[in-house]
Amino acid sequence: MRISKMIFAPVLFLTLLLTGCGNSANNAESVIASEKTLPSDFFEIAFERERAPYFQYMVRKAVEGSEFEQNWDLYRFEGELPSVDFEEKDVLFLGVQESGSCPYELESVEWSADNITMTIPLTEPEGDADCTSDATPRTFVIELDKEQSGEMENLVIVQSGIATNVPFEN
Repeated sequence: MRISKMIFAPVLFLTLLLTGCGNSANNAESVIASEKTLPSDFFEIAFERERAPYFQYMVRKAVEGSEFEQNWDLYRFEGELPSVDFEEKDVLFLGVQESGSCPYELESVEWSADNITMTIPLTEPEGDADCTSDATPRTFVIELDKEQSGEMENLVIVQSGIATNVPFEN
């Protein structure tokens, strides 16, 4: 019995330390929709990096239902509009281009300690996949905690290991 108590305390401490610290997406953010779609005028209105690689992004934030519906239509989603509690949540639309053979995954969102900067790492599947260099559309719809989202001033997207500060519309 004494040995189990000796093991339990450090395990509990490490669990609390690892799960209680940090500002990751597992606490407040989740992808509520993702489709291979972009606005029809994406190439004309998307933000483009000033230096190579010339990645393009289109980001919109919805803080209430009518904005959510407008952005859903703008990004040309075909699926059913998800239910969102706009008393507690905001929604971020992120449009990108990805390889047709290696679609991006969005597993976590990282927040700075002061909640001013949100970082979205786009990851490709691991393994021996031969990714093609074609560019196909992808839009993620991310549900955010309203209080945390309200403080956000900077959005950083990490694609192919390259961080880009991306302007977004509220």
